Amino acid sequence: MPPLSGIKVLDFTHLLPGELCAAALSDMGADVLRIESHIPGLAHKLPPIVEGESLFYWSMQRDKSRLKVDLKTTEGVELIKRIVPECDVVIENFRTGVMDRLGLGYETMSALNPSIIFLSITGHGADSDRKDTPVHDLNLVAETGLLSLNSRDNERPVIPAIPVSDYMSGLLGALSIVASLYERKPGEKGKALDISMLDATLSSLNVLGSMVLYTGKTPAEGGFAYPKEFPNYNVYECQDGRFLAVACLERPFWQTFCRIIERPDLEPVIADLSRETELKETIADVIKHKNLSEWTRLFEGSKCCVSPVNTINEAFESYPLKERGMVANLIHPVLGNIPQILFPVDKQLRKVRSPENGDNRLTELLSLLNKAGYTNAEIDKLIDEKIISLPGEIKTSSTPTR
Repeated sequence: MPPLSGIKVLDFTHLLPGELCAAALSDMGADVLRIESHIPGLAHKLPPIVEGESLFYWSMQRDKSRLKVDLKTTEGVELIKRIVPECDVVIENFRTGVMDRLGLGYETMSALNPSIIFLSITGHGADSDRKDTPVHDLNLVAETGLLSLNSRDNERPVIPAIPVSDYMSGLLGALSIVASLYERKPGEKGKALDISMLDATLSSLNVLGSMVLYTGKTPAEGGFAYPKEFPNYNVYECQDGRFLAVACLERPFWQTFCRIIERPDLEPVIADLSRETELKETIADVIKHKNLSEWTRLFEGSKCCVSPVNTINEAFESYPLKERGMVANLIHPVLGNIPQILFPVDKQLRKVRSPENGDNRLTELLSLLNKAGYTNAEIDKLIDEKIISLPGEIKTSSTPTR
């Protein structure tokens, strides 16, 4: 049984950090009820759009129940207040103070359910003097200095392919919730948790950060940029325009690399730092004489830390996704099967997915509303008055697609 089985999460998130956090908890067995606005948010509009549906949005929605609620109405807020006693965790990633203004902040939630764990993910943190400043991932990788590291020789910085602050804050949020659930004893009071996306991004710089704080120098000034482009830790272009990643840092790996490229004379040169540029240029010239597929065959089984720079498609085709249990299929009423990458916790900790999960979701949602004191007639009235709406059901299959 997954470790979070029986844990009920009330999810108010509408941006990637919070959605990632809720998805991670869902993957470990939590029952997530996502509260959405009747008006589609940013995630619903991000590409790729297929038949009017955003695959960006649906990439995070596996195994979540969804309920649209108008939180600007007294009835909508009252509904949430009646649901809260049945929940263990609340997650929100509005700007600081929004939940309080809605009448659904931590103090209100805690009064209704003292054991509730209330996680807020914000850009700069609830007690920051910049707490009211709106930001996205790009702003935060820029502010923390991470973006400046994504450039060479004072060239224009390249936006990271992965939203670092979103992923770091989402996963650290999930870790904080799991730790709080572990700490909380039956009958004990819960707590409010504050995750700053800025803090989360800074934490990814912990190695460099320690060096900068100690020396007072930038990585470039201090010569401790990490990872740094060395002759034996670099990316080289092949004859066909593809690239080979070389990470032969240990001496035995470097010796094997030199043997395979038929340049054993280069092996001792690695110790001469004055010849670093020359050595890079020599290796680049050697690698340029063969296609990536040829080099891949030559290095296969060599165990010297040399890899092809794959496209994502090639990675998915070659990686044992099924064997590692890394993919689940969300069955969408319009788009059909949508494969979803799961979080890489141990397979023993993941929820086992089956079509029945989706079939039972609407029943479970109605049961929750009934427990909160709503009769079916009252639920119908809320739907008719557009206070809430129940979306079409999504089913989840555990059969991976390759």
